Amino acid sequence: MQFSGTTPLTVPSEIHLTFKDEAFNGCSSSVAVLLVDSHGKHKESYQLGVLETANAYKQINENGSLNLDGMYLAGFSLKEYRDLYGLKPSDRVEIKDFSARRTFFDSDKEIDFSQADFVGDGCHFDECVFGDGPLSFYHCIWHTTVSFEEARFGAGIANFQYAEFLGSQVKFNHVEFKAGDVQFINAVFGDTHVSFQEVMFGDGKVDFHYTKFGNGNISFDKSRFGGGEVSFKRVDFGHGKVDFRRVHFGDGVIDFTEAEFKSGKVIFRSSVFGEGDIRFVEVVSDSDFIFDKAEFGSGSLSFFGATARKLSFQICQLNNYVDLRLARAEKVDLRYTIVRDIIDMMPTDRYKVEVAEMNFSGMRNLGSLYIDWKENGVKRLVENQSETNDRQKSEQFLVLKESYNATGRYADEDRAYVWYKRYELKADLQFALSKKKSNAIWAYPTAFFKWLLFDKVGLYATEPLRVLFSVTVIYTLFSLLYLVLPYMADTYIDTGGGEVLAGMNEVTKAFYYSAITFLTIGYGEFYPVGIMRLFASLEGYVGVFLMGYFSVSFMRKVLR
Repeated sequence: MQFSGTTPLTVPSEIHLTFKDEAFNGCSSSVAVLLVDSHGKHKESYQLGVLETANAYKQINENGSLNLDGMYLAGFSLKEYRDLYGLKPSDRVEIKDFSARRTFFDSDKEIDFSQADFVGDGCHFDECVFGDGPLSFYHCIWHTTVSFEEARFGAGIANFQYAEFLGSQVKFNHVEFKAGDVQFINAVFGDTHVSFQEVMFGDGKVDFHYTKFGNGNISFDKSRFGGGEVSFKRVDFGHGKVDFRRVHFGDGVIDFTEAEFKSGKVIFRSSVFGEGDIRFVEVVSDSDFIFDKAEFGSGSLSFFGATARKLSFQICQLNNYVDLRLARAEKVDLRYTIVRDIIDMMPTDRYKVEVAEMNFSGMRNLGSLYIDWKENGVKRLVENQSETNDRQKSEQFLVLKESYNATGRYADEDRAYVWYKRYELKADLQFALSKKKSNAIWAYPTAFFKWLLFDKVGLYATEPLRVLFSVTVIYTLFSLLYLVLPYMADTYIDTGGGEVLAGMNEVTKAFYYSAITFLTIGYGEFYPVGIMRLFASLEGYVGVFLMGYFSVSFMRKVLR
């Protein structure tokens, strides 16, 4: 086979091939490979020997091993190998110690490794280049370590469906995929560490649907996905740590629906999501999901029906709808997030959203929190926090209060406001005591007075009936005081004249006098004598205050 000149074969545009009649690497002819960047600038060049596929098939048939390092092959296909040596299409082909370092596989049809068994000391596709035709590793089984580090895939489909990786390591680090789909559907990874670090995926769909990982760690650190859908739907991730740190997910849909994470951590820290929706619907997990410092685009984020040990979104900006109607979670961490749309935690008939702890201290809520005070157990969610102080708990209740007001849930707003004021009071007391121990002389009485007057009397003006009840109790106490005080001191209630007033019994007189004093009516029919003047003045002051307190509380309810 003779080659000459530069030929535009089915390879990525940034790779140029120049075929020569010069012997190289044991081959009678060679090819010069030139890699250029997107601006046409030279990046790398190297030379390969041109190997006939028939010679590669002969190596497999004679000793089962195959070394293609530094070679160029056109049209390699194990289907063709089976036809050539009289094997059935379903027969598996065993290849020992396979090595294709810096090898170029080119084809305008399918590059086929389907149903191969790779055995021996290792399998290497490092720095390998595949042309733009389809590439199939369908139902391949690697019984040894496998490495595709720095390999470059063309624009065709890369098919790893039903592949099994049973060695101790699987490496796809620094791999570049072009526009074709990448399919690992129903693939099986044994108890091995799997690394897809700094992989460049193209605009095609990346599909790990039904893939099963073992107990090793899985890393996609710093990888970049194009605009196609990324599917990890119904994937079994095993017990290892799953690392998606600093990943750019592109604008396609990101789908982890019904995936299972048995233990460890699932880390998306500092990752960037684009315009596509992000789905963790009905994920089953005993893991921590860490999204701290991640950047979310315009797509929605859903954990509907999911179970997890922990969800953390610290220092994230949530720009669109976030569905946190979980089935169950121990902790949801939203500290220092910026919410620009809706966070939905409202229970449904199917999922009650069983969350033990929720922390959103430092949150800037520019959107809305949909969370039910009773059904979600909001008070418990905040009080269970072990990492926050009373001041931070107070601020969180204030965030809830404002959100309830914005969404028209006024009864829940009142509950949140009461607990905001209660924790604020505790925080103010602790702050005063921390400054100087002697502050206890005035800090405790002040705190007690606020607690009694604002909290117990009227729940911070959120319950007019409670204020009215307090009015009744205090009025009754003053009336009883006027009744018994003359028996204890030289004091009494005198009349301004009139037989009817003079004929009142002591009980009626005490309660009537207390009423006109409490309400500051001032008919002048009675006046106190002696020390009772002091208590009458106090009752008048308390009456003015409580009636004003009742008016504010009542009008607050009516106006809303």
